[in-house]
Amino acid sequence: MQDSVKRQAVGIWKCNSCKKVIAGGAWTVSTTAAATVRSTVRRLREITEA
Repeated sequence: MQDSVKRQAVGIWKCNSCKKVIAGGAWTVSTTAAATVRSTVRRLREITEA
């Protein structure tokens, strides 16, 4: 599955299996900032659900 995501341009990635186009890092799909945002959103979601 990981091999199906290819870089189209700087920061633009396309999944060949599901045809989704996503924004990401310049050289890797995920960035440190994106990981921080995901963990913050998860933490806030857990707080509101509790």
